[in-house]
Amino acid sequence: MKRRQFLQAAPMMTLPLLIKGFTVQAMESTPLLHLLGQQSLVNGRILVLIQLNGGNDGLNTVIALDRYTELTNARSNILISSDKVLKLNNTTATGLHPAMTEMQSMYNNGIMNIVQSVSYPNPSFSHFRAADIWLTGSKYNEYLSTGWLGRTIDAEYPDYPAVSPIGDDPLAIQIGTQASTMTQTSETNAAFTIPNLSSFNNFTSGQPPVLSHTPYNDQLSFLRLSQFQTSKSIKVIQDASLAGKNSVIYPTGNTLATNLSIVAKLISGGLKTPIYIVNHPNSFDTHTGQVDPTDHGKGNHATSLGLLSQAIDAFQKDLKGIGAQDRVTGMTFTEFGRRIKSNDSVGTDHGTAIPMFFFGTKVNPAITGSSPVLPATATVSDQIPMQFDFRQVYSTVLRDWFQLTDAELQSVFINATFTSLPIFNQAALPVTILAFTGNWKNGEVSLQWTTDKETNIDYYQVQRSEDGVSFNNMGFVTALNVTSKHDYTFYDSSLQQSYYYYRVKVVEKSGIIKYTSVLLLKDAQVVKGVRVKILPNPIDNWFTTSFQDKVTGNIAVRMLDLSGKEVWKGEQHANDAYNLTFTINKHVMPGVYVIQVREGDYEASTKVLLR
Repeated sequence: MKRRQFLQAAPMMTLPLLIKGFTVQAMESTPLLHLLGQQSLVNGRILVLIQLNGGNDGLNTVIALDRYTELTNARSNILISSDKVLKLNNTTATGLHPAMTEMQSMYNNGIMNIVQSVSYPNPSFSHFRAADIWLTGSKYNEYLSTGWLGRTIDAEYPDYPAVSPIGDDPLAIQIGTQASTMTQTSETNAAFTIPNLSSFNNFTSGQPPVLSHTPYNDQLSFLRLSQFQTSKSIKVIQDASLAGKNSVIYPTGNTLATNLSIVAKLISGGLKTPIYIVNHPNSFDTHTGQVDPTDHGKGNHATSLGLLSQAIDAFQKDLKGIGAQDRVTGMTFTEFGRRIKSNDSVGTDHGTAIPMFFFGTKVNPAITGSSPVLPATATVSDQIPMQFDFRQVYSTVLRDWFQLTDAELQSVFINATFTSLPIFNQAALPVTILAFTGNWKNGEVSLQWTTDKETNIDYYQVQRSEDGVSFNNMGFVTALNVTSKHDYTFYDSSLQQSYYYYRVKVVEKSGIIKYTSVLLLKDAQVVKGVRVKILPNPIDNWFTTSFQDKVTGNIAVRMLDLSGKEVWKGEQHANDAYNLTFTINKHVMPGVYVIQVREGDYEASTKVLLR
């Protein structure tokens, strides 16, 4: 079997573990996910995203009782009877589908926020294109190859992959399907993928799935075994699984609930992963048979919403039982909504805006926005008008939950700035840090942070780390507690390596402690001219070494198997070149290898998949 045919024939569940090499190590070079990892160390916060595939009918989920006449005119053959709509506290305008009793209770108990009518200008009605827009965070006419959680500034860290923001813990885990475009970086997908419970049990036990003995399965087993034996994250996930526990019994026959129980167990076991993505197993693409014609409160849509409601409720109770309820928040999303007017097949067709649910103890228990404005008599062309851009929702999550600065958000939403929505409860801070920057020059680091409206701050403590995990105190700066903007500066000349991580610890007079974001600074004189990438990855019988700066001289390349044995080597002379292409001998078998590149005294290595 040819290499390309072998990869194309591989079962779907194996692809997330194989595409672009070792996904867990690859994610460590992603600046945005690195920032999220650092913030997870600082505040321990976790985001759980639940994807509803197919396009959810928002008007049948969050029911606008104050627009009930318009709804009756537009969709009488699927509309929920008003007396069966679940009532929400402090509003008579909005209720929930009768299958969502658990989510009704969560909202009424103050741990759920509903954001109305989320979309974007000129929305697409194609599943593929609409999902691509939501997952990448692009404009309607913009095509991005990276996701909003995997956006890359195209910067790598010295000594990668030895240096990781949270050790060997994966920065993102996806459960229930292939790795999403949401976590796609410029070189690899950042998500460590767990396709299902069976797969989870297999690798937490330390054993890859057992396959029957055939030439095809022998090759596939080799690749799987290579992944199991070499991925450092497997060990930390195994340890977290063994140490973790679930404090509640999850509903049976509910795959979404089962997958969320895996998330809770890993959190309980101490995994520092800040991002989890879980897919609802049911399709929300309800063109036909959306409801039971004899009882609109039942049917396919009711079943899917019921599974969602039960799963989220059990997960939130589990978080409380394991003591993690204050540092985990969840959100739902889908690629688009459905049309205002129903069709003749007791269903709804592709539409625009959707409601999004946020849950957790730190959300603002309210409805963000108002009921959609609907025409008195809707036609098949009428759509729900947008109230909020989905990128504004994403920006709110990153700013208010993960505490990224506006400057850091520019790596996600280039040339676009969004104000925060009132999704989270934001306690007033005794100080606002407007900026935290640094500069490495002439063997000395200078750190600057700008504050506004200081009150009752005792001091600032500058902390430094060699690995982004363990921080040491470098010095103190007394707080002036001025009511206007003020710039603080700190100098560090005790530099022993070519890069350091910095943060500032903010100590209030009451004893409360907070931290700034983490700043990575490098000695430009040392870093310049040594960065190299292997493109593409996976590779066929050739690859290109792509250098950051032009190189001159001999470039030596070696390919090693996982035991360290050399299987191929090559050498070329570069003359002020950025890129050199090497061809691999045909006798090298498909598999996972290490490629070493040497340029003068500089040597770099990375794992690749040869297919």
